[in-house]
Amino acid sequence: MPLANVIDKFLKAHRMNSKLDQVEVVLAWKEVFGDVINKKTRHLKLSGNGLLIATLNSGPLKEEFSLNKEKVVQMINDHLKREVVKGVRIR
Repeated sequence: MPLANVIDKFLKAHRMNSKLDQVEVVLAWKEVFGDVINKKTRHLKLSGNGLLIATLNSGPLKEEFSLNKEKVVQMINDHLKREVVKGVRIR
């Protein structure tokens, strides 16, 4: 059995996938959207069902992200090369 499969089974058995996904999504957010948007992001949280909750400091930025939720999901998942984020809620 390849090592990747062993690690994946271990993570699932210990329910650690969601914690790793959370870290990966936060890092991906910064890489995908850059420092300017990352600095205007107050809080990011990935729920267990794949909903990314983003709290932003800028009204115009909130509006822009709210209008492009599907694109945000696609960009982050494309960056991670797997489907982690299933939806986005902008606050």
